[in-house]
Amino acid sequence: MVRTKWLRGIAITAAILYAGFLGLLYFSQGAILYPGAKNAVDSKLPLPPGAEVFEIVTKLGTVEAAFLPATRPTHEPRQPLVIFGHGNGEVIDYWVTALDGFRQRGIGVLLVEYPGYGRSTGLPSEAAIRAVMAAAYDRISADSRVDATRIFGFGQSLGGGAICLLARDRPLRAIILQSTFPSLDIFAARYWAPPFLLRDHFDSLSFVAKYSGPVLVVHGRNDPLIPWQQGQRLAAAAQNSTFVLYECGHVCWDPERLPFWTDAMPFLVKAGILSESSMGT
Repeated sequence: MVRTKWLRGIAITAAILYAGFLGLLYFSQGAILYPGAKNAVDSKLPLPPGAEVFEIVTKLGTVEAAFLPATRPTHEPRQPLVIFGHGNGEVIDYWVTALDGFRQRGIGVLLVEYPGYGRSTGLPSEAAIRAVMAAAYDRISADSRVDATRIFGFGQSLGGGAICLLARDRPLRAIILQSTFPSLDIFAARYWAPPFLLRDHFDSLSFVAKYSGPVLVVHGRNDPLIPWQQGQRLAAAAQNSTFVLYECGHVCWDPERLPFWTDAMPFLVKAGILSESSMGT
């Protein structure tokens, strides 16, 4: 009898502690999911020559976006464009020159900040990011320098989820997902928490299963945050996908060392974003 009461007391205490843990996790998930909102930035975005910054205004916040036109001379009146979504611990400042490889191949770049990040207002959330990405697309697709039929998305980690949200709402010619998760539900399991406690899910897996355009999934074999098998799940679910595994970790972006362009160029040509003559670049 005493033993039964003792075990019952332990069970009740454990349940109370677990409930308290779940409550703490629920109310702190914003800080966990969006740590980059605390990153310090300069008062102005440092831009290379020819680039420009404009504001995207939505009901959930006003954010910065930077348009970096292609640097490779072209006879085409309008250039293809990649819309980039960065990881949750970053800001667009980190990517101002990192994507020059696209510009050098005749592709313009649009960096879109998230609400609450950098110099932008609002609070980061799935709904806010989705609204901002769609509004940024509308703004840049109307630019006379951009070929709206050759806009594609490239997202890194959480940015892959942001790009999938955009592709739900706007036509993207193709998408590149680097170190991206199928959904945030995989992280809930790591915390021994039920997925319904998540306010944001970024369910990229269900999206790619319906998306008919080409998808390039890039992942690092040594990714400790999102195991490469999760990237493989994304590629397997997509209707038209290519899966590439590199010898790197989660921050798997080093085109000088990794064969990214060897894989990306044929993908972009096949998607109709670049011409066959670009393959020699």
